[in-house]
Amino acid sequence: MDTAQAARMRAFNRIVTERIGVLDDEYLRRGRPLGASRVLWEIGDGTDLRALRARLGLDSGYLSRLLRNLEQEGLVAVETSADDGRVRVARRTAAGEKEAAELDRLS
Repeated sequence: MDTAQAARMRAFNRIVTERIGVLDDEYLRRGRPLGASRVLWEIGDGTDLRALRARLGLDSGYLSRLLRNLEQEGLVAVETSADDGRVRVARRTAAGEKEAAELDRLS
């Protein structure tokens, strides 16, 4: 890809992300950015934080901040795994399940 093609691709990506609201702090008008909504959706029925971090390609500090915010909203609970005390697991709360369903409906 030459420089002109790369510039056109970047311009296209900026337009698309702006139009679909990916960079807004209010993704789908739900009061949180896309990153936090994606983490909530990816948690599913519960997931090991290491696996979640690897699947999403996030560093541990950023994932911790996203999870802390979701916990404060009452959407997620982070606990120690019953099988291995060294492993932390995130699970959606009942409110988190409702919010994930609403995100699916809106998207």
